[in-house]
Amino acid sequence: MAVVSRHHDVLIQRLSRHSVNYRDPLEQIPWETLDPEAPWLPEKLLSLYGLPEYEGLTADDKIRLSQVEFVSFCELGLWLEALFIQRLGSHSLQHLYHDAPSYHYQLHELREEVGHSLMFLELQHRAQLPFLTPPSQRPRLASLFARWTPEASAVFWATIFIGENVPDQMSRHILQDKSLPEAVLAITQLHRREEARHMAYARITVQRRAQRLGTIQKKLLSPLLREVMRQFLQTSFFPGPAIYAAAGLAAPQRLARLARQNPIRQALLKDCAAPSREFLASQGFSI
Repeated sequence: MAVVSRHHDVLIQRLSRHSVNYRDPLEQIPWETLDPEAPWLPEKLLSLYGLPEYEGLTADDKIRLSQVEFVSFCELGLWLEALFIQRLGSHSLQHLYHDAPSYHYQLHELREEVGHSLMFLELQHRAQLPFLTPPSQRPRLASLFARWTPEASAVFWATIFIGENVPDQMSRHILQDKSLPEAVLAITQLHRREEARHMAYARITVQRRAQRLGTIQKKLLSPLLREVMRQFLQTSFFPGPAIYAAAGLAAPQRLARLARQNPIRQALLKDCAAPSREFLASQGFSI
């Protein structure tokens, strides 16, 4: 426990130092390069990729679907960050008196998350798309965990880690395609760079607080975390009918059903979920 605590203190100080030179994301993104006639996601990351129905789409349909799915991916980040901003903002003050270094760093993290949210809203505005997935269609258990699980608990920070790490794995795949518009790559790279610090904080916090739990406690908490992760993966990788309708595709409900059954999409889900599962397993949780 003492070793983890020392690592925690050193890490918090380093994260705060690296967060000092903050720049507004709205000023860093070359928005003029957001080409409305180019894809915004690599083809292999589209939810219908590999299906006969995808092959039957026109080139314009595929481009529009990629744009809508990228905006939907960023809207997922907007939802997650709204939950985190709300929770962190309401509880971080306690750290001012009990853990001043953590309070200092969490203010940096709040500033960065607000910047990401403004960046995603600007993308949505420029794409001329409405909100595609209302909060009522987001996973309820994950929302409840984010809102009500004790902030001092390991499971709260495990939930935060899942919500940061899974999209980060998708971002890693996006950045492999350098042919995408510069604005798309800049949004993804900026978000990934700053989220790396947030994940480091969540990781060390899970480690620190998981050490306080016994084997039986972890065994009892594991099914809840497993269900949180299952719900989160569903909302992350399987778009609802509104996404296909926004892309102008016919039979959106059928396409949403087919996406859930798409083996290529299921393989991508497993790939992006693996690092979170491995880390939580290393902390004694069966996910």
